[in-house]
Amino acid sequence: MIKHISLFLILSLFGLCLQAQTIKTGVLVVGNTPAGVAAAIQSARSGAKTTYLTQSLSVNPVFAEEDLQYLWNIRNHYFLKERKKSKVTDSIIATKINLLKATDLIKNIADTVKNLNLNHNNVIDEITKDGKGWEVRLKGGQKIKTDVIVDATDKLSLASLLRIDMKKAVSIPVKNENPFDSKLIRSGMATGYLELANNERSIASIPPSALIPAGFENFIVVPKQIGQVKPERMGLGQAAGTIAAYCAFFKTTTKTINIRVVQGELLAFDAVLIPYSDIDQKDPNFKAFQQLGLSGLMKSTMVKDGNINKIKFDTAGTLTSEELRAPMKEFYTRSQIWFADNKADTLTIGDAISLFMFTATRGEELKKEIEEGWKVSFKFNSKFDLKRNISRKEFGILADRYLQPFNVRVDLAGNLMR
Repeated sequence: MIKHISLFLILSLFGLCLQAQTIKTGVLVVGNTPAGVAAAIQSARSGAKTTYLTQSLSVNPVFAEEDLQYLWNIRNHYFLKERKKSKVTDSIIATKINLLKATDLIKNIADTVKNLNLNHNNVIDEITKDGKGWEVRLKGGQKIKTDVIVDATDKLSLASLLRIDMKKAVSIPVKNENPFDSKLIRSGMATGYLELANNERSIASIPPSALIPAGFENFIVVPKQIGQVKPERMGLGQAAGTIAAYCAFFKTTTKTINIRVVQGELLAFDAVLIPYSDIDQKDPNFKAFQQLGLSGLMKSTMVKDGNINKIKFDTAGTLTSEELRAPMKEFYTRSQIWFADNKADTLTIGDAISLFMFTATRGEELKKEIEEGWKVSFKFNSKFDLKRNISRKEFGILADRYLQPFNVRVDLAGNLMR
């Protein structure tokens, strides 16, 4: 009897040892890089159980000047949340970030983020598909079962293990004249710079096709270069972490992600998906402009600033019926009846409200609601006058509120889904 008990104990302990050898996680982020840090922190903050395999002794990526804006955003978001908890009046959010202290800042945040497990000094030996997810074997024998992998290593070493041809697997179709004049803007997840001739650059939007290699479900990469486009690496890492968290949280795959939900999560965590040169991030309507730009309802223009072509919303400009007719038709076919009856070249505030009322099937109460909220709700400094030409800024903010084009779903290629 004692022998049988001993044998049972040995087998039980052996089973426990095997279990201890396997880590189960929703998202596995690999790479001690700025992009890896951004992906791991964002994935955890978005609610997914996340393991961050640094393959190093600690979290100590080398940051550069290009990372400062992201570091500023994450620091402010994190410490504002902590300040609300502790009710402390003083804050460090006004303090500028320097590169020497950036690593300490990230370590501090990474050590305290819920859902984030740090795994140091381990190297991946093998990756195999495991249903919808993946099984990763480390050189020490330990295994990690994960729903999604994010390869944020410096040279995309995991993609190399899987023999992914990055030149064929990821891409960004771009237009040199205006990279934002494309339906792909609707699925934009991050930004970067399109490298042009004569040392010139143009702001570019980066769609999911740049992060999700074709044919490799639930495997996400954060490349340093995609064709002619050089991404803002921490912004791209944040996008990768958000996509990964979505797949893990909703038990789905990278093929079926809801673009609008992912973009909404990014905007909730201070991501800048369209870096308008004439709209400050502190603008009270900043999120509305981002949503409107991502919808594609109103086109933007490119303006030259030194050797960089920047994207401009043109807040003070006006709108014509002709430039709105086609995009409005794509979203709201009913609106074409209004355009057939209203042929004014430049839209007035009265014209815009009439269009909103007709398209959204609202009554005269909408006009009163807009007038009463002109300065309070919408934060407009201008006078409410139905006969005055409406500015692009005014139309955009009102359209985001009453037409809600951002709520119309899009696929990975930016096509509207009805």
